Amino acid sequence: MTERAFIKTFLYVWIYIAVLSLVFYLVFNYESALSFFLGSAVSVMLMSHNYKRTTKAAQKDPESLKRVTMTNYAFRYAFYILILTIAHFSDGLDIIFTFIGFTSFKVAMLITMWVSKIHKEGDDDA
Repeated sequence: MTERAFIKTFLYVWIYIAVLSLVFYLVFNYESALSFFLGSAVSVMLMSHNYKRTTKAAQKDPESLKRVTMTNYAFRYAFYILILTIAHFSDGLDIIFTFIGFTSFKVAMLITMWVSKIHKEGDDDA
């Protein structure tokens, strides 16, 4: 995946989050929509953090990329566990919808890549 597609995902993921939060609110309830939004916001925040740290490490010290990547994964999953624990013990959050929110960045990235691929194939036909 190119860096450009990754950056485009940061723009499109918010549309995806807004639409699904509204759908979850209308179909399920406020608690489900809020839980999904929390998981999604955490996912986007952590992906942004990982992207910035990895980019900085690649520019300053490319040999430290493996260590930075491992640290990023450990931090991200520890934070996911913390948020899921909070959602589980909170009366106003749903752990399942929070977990579904965690997948929002990856789903938006797949949609972005799929749309970009279709768009490129359309350009080749012209």
